[in-house]
Amino acid sequence: MTRRGEDAAALVPAAFARDTAARPGGPEWLAAFPDLAADLLDRWDLRVDGTSRHGHVGVMIPVRSADGDALALKVSRPSSEVDNQIAALAEWDERGTVRLAATDASRGALLLERLNADRSLDDLEPAAAVEAAARLLRRLSVTASPGELPQLAEHVRVWPERWVDEWEALGRPLPRGLLDEAGEACRVLAAGAGGVLVDHDLHYRNVLAAGREPWLAIDPRGVIGDPEFALGPLLWNRFAGRDEVASRLDRFVELAGLDGGKARGWTLVRAVDYFLWSTGAGLTWDPAACREIIGVLTGP
Repeated sequence: MTRRGEDAAALVPAAFARDTAARPGGPEWLAAFPDLAADLLDRWDLRVDGTSRHGHVGVMIPVRSADGDALALKVSRPSSEVDNQIAALAEWDERGTVRLAATDASRGALLLERLNADRSLDDLEPAAAVEAAARLLRRLSVTASPGELPQLAEHVRVWPERWVDEWEALGRPLPRGLLDEAGEACRVLAAGAGGVLVDHDLHYRNVLAAGREPWLAIDPRGVIGDPEFALGPLLWNRFAGRDEVASRLDRFVELAGLDGGKARGWTLVRAVDYFLWSTGAGLTWDPAACREIIGVLTGP
C-alpha cells in the first residue's frame, strides 16, 4: 500500500469494514480500497472535508473540489446497482435528485453534490413527511428516454413464479389465494406499464435536505414504468398501523397525481414481494407491516 493509500485507509468506517469483511469478496475489496480512494481523490482534485459515512455497500466521503464546492465521494463495489444508479441520476439530471458531478462505474465511484446527511424526511412528522415525499414523487415522474434503464415489465416478469418457490420454502406464510391475487395484478399491470422514470427505492431516509431544493432523493434505483410502483416503501417505512394504510395511500394518490387503481395494485405487488423477502431474511417489523398492508388491500 502506498503512503497516500495508508492515509486513505482511515476513511473506511470501522463498522462498514467489519460488515464488508464478512461478505464474499469483501476482504479483497477492503484491501484495495485505500489506494482506490487515494487515486480518485487525486484524479478529481479533491480534499477530504469531514468524517466518512457508510451505507450497506459503500462509503461516502465528504470532500471539497479545487474550487471549494462541497461534494461527496461515494465508493462502492462495482455492480449492476451502481450502473443503474448512474444511469438514473443522469436521466433525472438534477430534477428532484442529487446532482451527479462525475462517475467511474468501473471502480464503483460517484462524485455527488453534498446534501445534509443529518436531516431526512424521516425527521419530519408523519403527515409532513408524506406530503413532502408525495410532491417529490410527482417531480420525479418524468417521461424516460430509451436507454440503459430496465423496463418495469421485464423487472417484475419472474416475480409471481419466484413467489411460489419462496412461499413454499417459508412454510406457506400467506394464504395461496393472496399470492395468486398479487400475481395476477402483477401480470396485468406489467402488461400495460407506462414510460415514466421511477425510483423504486424511494423512502423517507433516502430523501435529504438540500440547498437548491428543500428535499432531494439519493441512492435511486431506476426503472421505466408506472410511478405508482414507487409507493410500497413509502407505506411500509414509518408504518403507522393498519388504520392508516388507506388514508396514506389516498394522500399519495392525491398529492402525486397518481391513478388510484394502479396505486393499490402495485402496492399489493410490492408488499407481497417484500413480505416474502423480508421474512426469508429473518426480519420482524417489515413482514408484519407488509402483512397488514396486504390485508387492507385485499380485504372487503
